[in-house]
Amino acid sequence: MELRFLGGASEVGSLGLIVHDQGRTLLFDYGLTPTDPPTYPRPAPTNIDVAFLSHSHLDHSGMMPILSRLPKARLVATPVTIAVADLLTKDSLKIARLEGYLAPYTSADIHALRARFTAVGRHETFRHRGIEVELTPAGHIPGATMFLYRGEKEVLFTGDLQMIPTHLVGAAEPVECDILVMESTYAGREHPDRRETERRFRDKIAETVERGGKAIVPAFAVGRAQEVLMTLAHAGFETYLDGMARAVDTIYQAAPEYLADAVRFRHALDGVHVVEHPGDRRKALREADVVVTTGGMLDGGPVLFYVGELYRDANASILLTGFQVEGSNGRQLLDEGTLTIDGTTVRPSCEVAKFDFSAHAGHSDLVRLAQESRAKTVVLMHGDHRDALREALEPTCEVVLPANGKAFTL
Repeated sequence: MELRFLGGASEVGSLGLIVHDQGRTLLFDYGLTPTDPPTYPRPAPTNIDVAFLSHSHLDHSGMMPILSRLPKARLVATPVTIAVADLLTKDSLKIARLEGYLAPYTSADIHALRARFTAVGRHETFRHRGIEVELTPAGHIPGATMFLYRGEKEVLFTGDLQMIPTHLVGAAEPVECDILVMESTYAGREHPDRRETERRFRDKIAETVERGGKAIVPAFAVGRAQEVLMTLAHAGFETYLDGMARAVDTIYQAAPEYLADAVRFRHALDGVHVVEHPGDRRKALREADVVVTTGGMLDGGPVLFYVGELYRDANASILLTGFQVEGSNGRQLLDEGTLTIDGTTVRPSCEVAKFDFSAHAGHSDLVRLAQESRAKTVVLMHGDHRDALREALEPTCEVVLPANGKAFTL
């Protein structure tokens, strides 16, 4: 069995894994890194038999439309992932046009991709011409799945995973395998207690409101915005939601089996004021206690309107809830205390705070998943601190640290 990473081996982003086994060529994920402009993985081979998409985030799904040009490739994902990936790739194309860089695919490619997808539910098994792959939940976001490929050896590809249940989605469900290909985003790092983080987050919003300010919460449209809204449910705040998260909410509500508690999710959304038109944003500025809005890294989207209106207000706050990639406006805010708005660099007077709402497993939970899989070999990918995890795992299994573009045999 030969494996080769097209991207995402030693960095978080542009993930793509080629597996050659028994005359078959499989692809697991094919994403881009959403920098400005984006960076891309190596080209996929043209002889792919089946491609598997673990979840919809662009660093895993962003290059999938290219596969619609291949002669025979079929694509497999859960129904939720298919719907949200379609939304995100269309948005990625729109951003490329607005920013003036050449996109790697067209709207025709996105449309053609839909006919290539086969929707497979969690806990179900995909079979095609001798290929057998079982889907098992990965936690992380609704629809995210791990893939157990049953070939010469059994290989579990995790995509992104979360080993603890959250408000939005249940925990990953590990299965036993011979080879574990596991993400390592938080290798060597642990997350703070989630319930304590949520308490501090709500307290910070209350503190902001008490001093007469408004809290702006930049949040990723897929998964993070919904988790934040469920965290704020019944907290008594006037909460507004703006951006693409509205469309994602609709997809999630139509697939209740992928949610930890569909009733709680619906009730959380019932208490939220939705910004449906640009004119509603002025109303949000007048009436909201907290505005949850895309984009999560402050690089685009409605968040820039709200921040542009409130950054001079010392009573307001910007509460970051996700990882801020190097080069993003959010990272600039954290590292330098400045923001770039409409080409102008400003130093906000409002409070800035960051809260860890990560949907990735921390170091100890990654170790636990590896142990529960009973894998003899663990391939660590999608992380830039892999050595710490290798040291923790090597006493009980072989650990491989692959490099992009270099084939290796297991």
